[in-house]
Amino acid sequence: MDEPKQILTVEEANQRLPKATQLVEQIQGIQHSLLNTNHALDEAVQKLAQGNGYPLQELKQQVEDLTKHQLHLIEALHSTIQQLENLGGYLKDVTMGLVDFCGMRDGELIWLCWRLGEEQIRFWHGLEEGFAGRQPI
Repeated sequence: MDEPKQILTVEEANQRLPKATQLVEQIQGIQHSLLNTNHALDEAVQKLAQGNGYPLQELKQQVEDLTKHQLHLIEALHSTIQQLENLGGYLKDVTMGLVDFCGMRDGELIWLCWRLGEEQIRFWHGLEEGFAGRQPI
């Protein structure tokens, strides 16, 4: 693990949850849009490869437009993840909305573990453990 940008108390991390919630929901929305765009792009490329009377110029334009949109979404995703990291949160699982904040326990670095939908941070785990290793604070 890279050196964490911020080491937070549980209270400090809890104060950041409203903004973290907003960012994680944004990330999930971008991920959903990316999946839809990828699917549409796959279909357009497949039609383009087949030929089969599809309007060639129209398909080329569709592929170009979808590719531009995909790149825009990737940039938005990167930017939003960076905002979350600047807040002190590290995205661990997009689908679950799982975010860890770096904290200290008995002089050791730990992860303060939070999941989208939880009102406050109630769990922690060691740096090498994952979600399954969560323990109550």
